[in-house]
Amino acid sequence: MAEIFLFPKTAEEQEAERQLTEAMHALNAAIKHATQCGFEIELRPGTWSFTTYTRTPVPYIDFTVRLPGRHVQPEFVEV
Repeated sequence: MAEIFLFPKTAEEQEAERQLTEAMHALNAAIKHATQCGFEIELRPGTWSFTTYTRTPVPYIDFTVRLPGRHVQPEFVEV
């Protein structure tokens, strides 16, 4: 069986990994707190198809948070 040698991460890669981990912890904590306060949370995965820094689509998460019984009709604005 072949041995797998991991290449060390650059400082930029380490910082990106640290920021992403920190952001995910903050998002998870915010979602947990909002749910405990009675908010309804809807998560939708998506992708950014057009980026200048990568050939492949970049994943992202879109979400909606609302209190039950307090639905506001969205306003449609022409951009």
